[in-house]
Parts: sequence; structure tokens; C-alpha cells
Amino acid sequence: MVLTFFISGILMTALVIAVAGYAQNSYYKRKSARWPSVEATVIDRLLRGSDPPDYNLQVRYEFNGRIFHSILRDNFHTLSDKLNTGDKLFIKVDPEDNSICFVS
Repeated sequence: MVLTFFISGILMTALVIAVAGYAQNSYYKRKSARWPSVEATVIDRLLRGSDPPDYNLQVRYEFNGRIFHSILRDNFHTLSDKLNTGDKLFIKVDPEDNSICFVS
């Protein structure tokens, strides 16, 4: 009984985390649909988890004549696991807060 309850709790927690990640990704994808796209350069790969290695990307980009450094929002890590320092990619930049960027 206790084991069943414990396993059910773990499965429910995993389901909530998966749904929350999908909802957050959908939210930023919808929100960034009309944001302008700019070219960015990966300046660092920040280790987020160790088993398996999971990275966030720190990017550098120019927007409205200013240079920004930001952590790229890539919730499912579709690009951050494949790109290395110095690689270029296109991102969407929030026109209201230029330090927020999302994978385009």
C-alpha cells in the first residue's frame, strides 16, 4: 500500500513537471511569434545538470544598436545540446525587455 502510494506520487510529480515544461514552452513560443529575429553567437555553454549533461546557452546579440548577453530560453533543449561556443543561430528578442530571448 505504501509502496503503491509512493510510486503514484513519483509518477504524478513527473507528469506535472512534463506538463509544466510543455506549457512554458508553448507560452514563450506563442508570446514570441511577433518578436523580431536577430542573429546571435553562442558565447558559453553553462552546465545545468550532470547525468546526462544538460546545457543552457549564453548568447551575445545586437538589437537596436546595443549589445546584449543573455541566457537563451530553450525549454526542451532542442538546440542547446547540439551547439558549441562560437556557433551562430537566429533568436527572437522581446522588444519590451531586450534581455529576454527565445529560440526562433
